[in-house]
Amino acid sequence: MTHFDVFNGDADGICSLLQLRFATPIDSVLITGAKRDIALLQRVDAQPGDEVTALDISVAVNRQSLLALLDRGVKIEYFDHHFAGELPKRAGLDAHLDASPGVCTGILVDRYLTGKHRIWAVVAAFGDNLAGRPSNSLCRLRSIRGDWPTSGSSVKALRTTPTATVAPI
Repeated sequence: MTHFDVFNGDADGICSLLQLRFATPIDSVLITGAKRDIALLQRVDAQPGDEVTALDISVAVNRQSLLALLDRGVKIEYFDHHFAGELPKRAGLDAHLDASPGVCTGILVDRYLTGKHRIWAVVAAFGDNLAGRPSNSLCRLRSIRGDWPTSGSSVKALRTTPTATVAPI
């Protein structure tokens, strides 16, 4: 069995992968692209029984490749904060999606890991949007800290004690 880690080449994608692999180290084939080069699932040459972790790449952009991989019997764990459209209802897909404005993929992974390696979620929240939209980065930091409201039916609010010290805003 081969495991593929497919991730956006920006801060959010890279930091999300770091969180997961610090928590669960595995040997994997890494597939990435430059920021905004997110049609990445088409590059995965997976066979039945293989596994894919997709991070910070839109389901909507990767829909056809996602469906093809699932049809081949590939298991896919998906973490993303972009608009997904209608989520495919297929066996083998474990999706952690939330397109709320104050959420990035690093926060979704932080929730999944219940705060382990939280410092990487903080880096993801700031690094992904600091240059263009600092106010959105502050919303994301507050979401990590647990004092900012989040919405969406897919949100699984796992509030834990932070493992990183974050100064009040």
